[in-house]
Amino acid sequence: MGVEIDLLANTASIPQCKVEKVLGYLREVKKAKGKRLRLSFWEELLGILNWISSVLVSGRFHLAQIVSARRAASGHFGYAKVTAELEQECQWWMSVVTKWNRVAIMLPPKHAPSPFHISDSLVTDAAGGANGGGGGFFAGLWTAVWWSEEEVECLDIMELEALMYCIFLKMVIDHDPTLLAGRRFVARNDNQPWVASCNRNDSTKPAIAVLLAWLHELQALYSFSVELEWIATDKNIIADALSRGEVRRFLQAAAHEGFPESSLVRLQMPDRSSLVSKMMSAKCSKTKMLPAQ
Repeated sequence: MGVEIDLLANTASIPQCKVEKVLGYLREVKKAKGKRLRLSFWEELLGILNWISSVLVSGRFHLAQIVSARRAASGHFGYAKVTAELEQECQWWMSVVTKWNRVAIMLPPKHAPSPFHISDSLVTDAAGGANGGGGGFFAGLWTAVWWSEEEVECLDIMELEALMYCIFLKMVIDHDPTLLAGRRFVARNDNQPWVASCNRNDSTKPAIAVLLAWLHELQALYSFSVELEWIATDKNIIADALSRGEVRRFLQAAAHEGFPESSLVRLQMPDRSSLVSKMMSAKCSKTKMLPAQ
């Protein structure tokens, strides 16, 4: 296949020449916005991206538009037009491949995710309303944040839940990538629509699609796979307490799970303004497509 396997390090890597080749194809797509490209181009691009997806976690979730282009070219005189959606999908690949070091940790079999346990699995929650916030907990690492007035006004509860989940995952990675790299694991959240979209790896909601693309990029760059389980709010005590700013209840629940206050480490919430701006812009874009009243 051309994939370089290191059994001692348990890694798989893609040769640099293949990375340069796919970047060349992606640059062609960018230059051809609004124009048509031949069937053989789409077949070659799809072939190499399918191949890279055998190593790059989550890559297969970003091939739908390219598959559609190949199909369209097959039935329309051998050419398919580069649409905005197609360009966006190729931009995801450009971003990931450019940042990627070509090496991925080989994951355990799909049927063997680590079972959920509060000692090494994530829990997150978000609360809406004027006094709403978000919280996350992972093996003694925790964070809590109050939503801004703009976030509460512009984002619904599913979007806030998804935002908290994705940001907290990134915070854990920034703290120590080895905590998640190379793992299949289970996380929990109490918002059923977000759980369903996350596990489906797709959403018709533009703001959620923005977060899923970012989540897939994190999975690709840090070689992990996560399955999200729904948990009832009254069972999600640690994250629920954090999302409501109830410090005493959080500390009591953490201690009950074996994490005394002395063992807890707070992670500082990074600036999220750019990500939130992308979510809001995506929502506005959909609104602009509607006919004038």
